[in-house]
Amino acid sequence: MTAACNHARDEKSRKAVILFDVDGTLLITGGATTRCIWRAAEATFNRTLDRCPLTAGLLDPELFLGIARHNRIDNAESELDRYTRRYLIELEKELDATREAVKVMPGVLAILEELQNSPGVATGILTGNFRAATDLKLRAAGLHRFSFPASAFGEDAPDRAALVSTALSNYERLTGERLTPPHAIIVGDTPRDVAAARSAGCKVLSVATGAYTLSKLDAEKPDAAVANLLDPRPLRRLIQEVTSCP
Repeated sequence: MTAACNHARDEKSRKAVILFDVDGTLLITGGATTRCIWRAAEATFNRTLDRCPLTAGLLDPELFLGIARHNRIDNAESELDRYTRRYLIELEKELDATREAVKVMPGVLAILEELQNSPGVATGILTGNFRAATDLKLRAAGLHRFSFPASAFGEDAPDRAALVSTALSNYERLTGERLTPPHAIIVGDTPRDVAAARSAGCKVLSVATGAYTLSKLDAEKPDAAVANLLDPRPLRRLIQEVTSCP
């Protein structure tokens, strides 16, 4: 077989996996997430809590423990399960009551349609949200009709970078197909997405539809940075890079 044939065979065997963040990337909840975090935390600790910034890009357990530290509450880890249950109850009620405030970010629907009809691409969710919270948000936004077999959630790993290997392992368990971090592209709206990609060894597309400006994200040196996902070409270029032969 010629070198050209070998190249074609190798290229055909490569696959890209696109790992989407949720809040600020796929959708926004109109403040429902923040309101429910604080209500659930105060119900868990049975006290009024001093407010502190909730840093975008942290995992849900990290947010809860950060609130506890800020309020000088010890042994908060033992209350995480109780907090999680209360948060999910609050979130479901809030999303039902404020469904009109949940918005899909520009370009997301078209790009998900394109990716889900691309045989050389797998899609997944890579988020700090709890799995059940992610399901509630995707359903509220009408995105639950899409398939995300390569996914990992806030309770699946201690930090965002470790979620990448978890997502790929979950994909292999579901499909029997093994993918490695160089196959992966994180799409996210925070500097933490860039840091996670660098740590995990995958590529990253930063999208300025969340709390960070395009210039701030570009300063983190992602593989590409865009204002939104209305133009699919930057993501297509990254897909071409990870599916091309070395």
